[in-house]
Amino acid sequence: MPPDFAPTVRRQQMKGRILGFTTSSGTGTIAGEDGNRYGFSQAEWRSDQTIASGVAVDFERRGSEAVGVYPVTDFGTGMAALAASPALVKARALATTTLTFPLAIVLLLASLMPAINSIALGGQSLSLLSLGPVVTELADEAKAERAAAASDAKDFSEREQQLQKVIATSGPATPIGMFGSGGTAGDALKELQDEREKVAASHPGHWGTFLLNFMWLVFAVPLLALALMVISWTGRPSRAIALLAGISTLIAFGLLWNLTALAAVGDSATLTLGFGAWIVLLTGIALILAARGKIANPLATA
Repeated sequence: MPPDFAPTVRRQQMKGRILGFTTSSGTGTIAGEDGNRYGFSQAEWRSDQTIASGVAVDFERRGSEAVGVYPVTDFGTGMAALAASPALVKARALATTTLTFPLAIVLLLASLMPAINSIALGGQSLSLLSLGPVVTELADEAKAERAAAASDAKDFSEREQQLQKVIATSGPATPIGMFGSGGTAGDALKELQDEREKVAASHPGHWGTFLLNFMWLVFAVPLLALALMVISWTGRPSRAIALLAGISTLIAFGLLWNLTALAAVGDSATLTLGFGAWIVLLTGIALILAARGKIANPLATA
């Protein structure tokens, strides 16, 4: 007697969309791309994603049942869900009804843009967050310049005292040098004073090098921009932090300008301001005006 064979049910790969799902019974219905409906159980769901109506799926048809059900990425549905998400709706509202929130985003992005262009380093660009090595190098150079200036000042003082002593003893017309070949003491004193002025002018000013100690203030710009974004997002009053962020950009721009001046060699600039520095400045001015109620978001509805 021939053995009994179980009938073979042919499976077919199909696509569809979930029409509905009942959590209590753990069953649902799929509308197949062929126009038919197929039932499925939660045990056949092959994903950690929540089963929900409208989700596109890929499954195998076994008679009127769907098995091996997988969710399929649906770009259109995914984008629609993203656009309708509470976070994006809130971000869109903040961007179109306030001015401080979008300006804070621009300021944060500008902090990552080129703030300084280094000609000496082959045109390398540095953002606010990467100025450390340049500042350290300039600070070391300024320290060496101050040491050289102190040494020159001491040398000039000693030579001037010697000439003043000669002049006090025998008058400014006293010849100096071997056999009087060095001119008079009065002329030598004048030449020494002129030389002293030229050397002093060649050394960087104390105020400019002093500002190097405050270059860390430029890091306040991205930090305050981030704080302004958070405060705006939570709905708390942001006027004070917007003013502070705007003022910090003016300070940062001034420090960057000082940095380029200190790095100049003669009439040639080795550091120049990048476009990021100008965006930081303009955004900061806009933040101050917005905080003072002088300007408003043009996208805001009346």
